[in-house]
Amino acid sequence: MKIPPKPRRGKRSPFYWWRRWKSHQYLPVKKGLLARIQNGDFEYPELFDWAKYELHYMKDELKAYTKEYMGFNTPVPVEHSDGYMEIEKRYRKRYNKLFEDAYEVEHRHLTGLVEALNKKFKVDKDNIKAIMEEFGGTTEELYIYVEQNRYTI
Repeated sequence: MKIPPKPRRGKRSPFYWWRRWKSHQYLPVKKGLLARIQNGDFEYPELFDWAKYELHYMKDELKAYTKEYMGFNTPVPVEHSDGYMEIEKRYRKRYNKLFEDAYEVEHRHLTGLVEALNKKFKVDKDNIKAIMEEFGGTTEELYIYVEQNRYTI
């Protein structure tokens, strides 16, 4: 996995301080289901990847800290020093918040897709969920499949 460079500090919302990158821009509901699918509104969220990047950034910063750590003639190993633990705590907090957001967004995408397909094609939600579990294509292909087979599902 290719890790992008850590973004510079920019303007961030105090409500989403743990996010370093711009979030996905969702289309309004009135644009239609197919347009929203093509925009990626129901795709796997990037937040999971962002959480993995945070662990990578943490390792880099911990390596730099370990290299600079002098020990100050104390018997405390570098892994137990306050600075080392503070770095790890900061990155773990951001990682946990990103993962929590990712699960929430993924759940919202999946339930939203089921609701939208149910509303558009009048197919039972349980049937749509069963199809989604076994379907191997993209979200757009799922839309086309449900559209073509809505009377036989």
